[in-house]
Amino acid sequence: MASHYLAFDIGASSGRAILGTFAEGKLVLEELHRFENGAVDVNGGLFWNLLGLFQELKTGLKKALATGVKLSGVGIDTWGVDFALLDAHGMFMGFPRQYRDPRNGPAMDALLTTYPREELYARTGLQFMPFNTIFQLAAMRQANDPALRNGRTLLFMPNALTYLFTGVAAAEYTIASTSQLLDPKTRRWARDVARRAAIPTRLLPKLVKPGTPAGQLRPALCEELNCQPVPFYFSAGHDTAAAVAAVPAAAGAGRDWAYLSSGTWSLLGMELDQPCVSEEARRLDYTNEGGVGGKIRFLKNIMGLWLVQECRNQWRREGREHSFAELNELSAAATPFRSFVNPNNPVFLTPGDMPARLQDYCRQTGQPVPETPGAIIRCAHESLALRYRQTVEELEQLSGQRINTLYLVGGGSQNQLLNRLTTNAVQRTVVTGPVEATAMGNLLVQIMGAGELRNLKEIRQVVRASTETGRHQPEDAAAWEAAYQRFRALP
Repeated sequence: MASHYLAFDIGASSGRAILGTFAEGKLVLEELHRFENGAVDVNGGLFWNLLGLFQELKTGLKKALATGVKLSGVGIDTWGVDFALLDAHGMFMGFPRQYRDPRNGPAMDALLTTYPREELYARTGLQFMPFNTIFQLAAMRQANDPALRNGRTLLFMPNALTYLFTGVAAAEYTIASTSQLLDPKTRRWARDVARRAAIPTRLLPKLVKPGTPAGQLRPALCEELNCQPVPFYFSAGHDTAAAVAAVPAAAGAGRDWAYLSSGTWSLLGMELDQPCVSEEARRLDYTNEGGVGGKIRFLKNIMGLWLVQECRNQWRREGREHSFAELNELSAAATPFRSFVNPNNPVFLTPGDMPARLQDYCRQTGQPVPETPGAIIRCAHESLALRYRQTVEELEQLSGQRINTLYLVGGGSQNQLLNRLTTNAVQRTVVTGPVEATAMGNLLVQIMGAGELRNLKEIRQVVRASTETGRHQPEDAAAWEAAYQRFRALP
């Protein structure tokens, strides 16, 4: 007997409704609805259109119901850190800010003058990114934002959308772990951290594990959609946690593998049983986030295909239209190893003229300046691949474990050129797929919550049975070694 679940997978630029059919140990996915997402600039501030997203999700749910299947569950995953606030009456207080909002950087700098990095990292184990929830809340405090003064409940984005559907307010563990307000050892709120940062602890809601039931569809929505009550789950609310759950690593494979969730952001890390909050981990800026099955995702955020996306957006603004496939072709034809950038340099974080920023970085570091779209994208691709190698080596250093296989999952695994460059850069076996890792992880955590699967081991058995993967072996070791030594010297 087949069962059917719906995953809403929302990224920073688009979202989808994916129907999953589970039968005989396999999961089949069908995309039912796709929609655009993006920040809205209002007077220099960046916001999310929360109600617009809710409307798109209702459309996706309506399309799922129109297929005639009985939904056994619905779950939502999004990017991390961002949140909305409820007042004492359960109403939203304005629109949530977008993580690239420019006020976050100064707020982080100000908070860290009174809360030393060493102490904050020892308590929370999170790398220092200006958009972490703690710094966004600090920015609200600096601005004397009335929403912070009067707010009663903080809901991360997937939980806020779940609340709109069900009226149930809680914080799912994996998404809460991106906040820098969670103790990675106890998996509970670090309320002392909130107090020291002058953040009201009343905002911190009940924490729940991934797979926890989140209530039924509100009666008013059942009437609007002309349907019976539909169960919702707090799936793995953080998209990276969902994607890592769908890594097709075999049980008993040991700890000799790492994962790379590739998309707008690249998240490269290892799966640990306990957090690593050593001084060396802090110095190298690694983060300890929550995973499915009580695991810790020990990883580094890397700027990812954001560099390419923003180049494409800038050229579009200038009247030059390039598809991603065309940009890959131009990159493949460009001269290799001319210029590199550090993808995580803060200059690349915010939206804007990315080609000019890449060129300026090369100019300032005494490298040849890429002039054509092909040369610029080649610079971005090779820089990402080399940053992946550096991260793999740092993970080995921090864990004491040799990494032999890199599992590359997510939408970025469709980029065959970047896959080849990554394999050659890291000089390890690279396994690509599933492309839809995030949606698969979301669905399978729901299925586990419903009792059809028992644990993470069984989730990954389903992933392997349901997915075709690619396997890549490295080449050109000497050329990439020389490029890597040049890359390591960059600021």
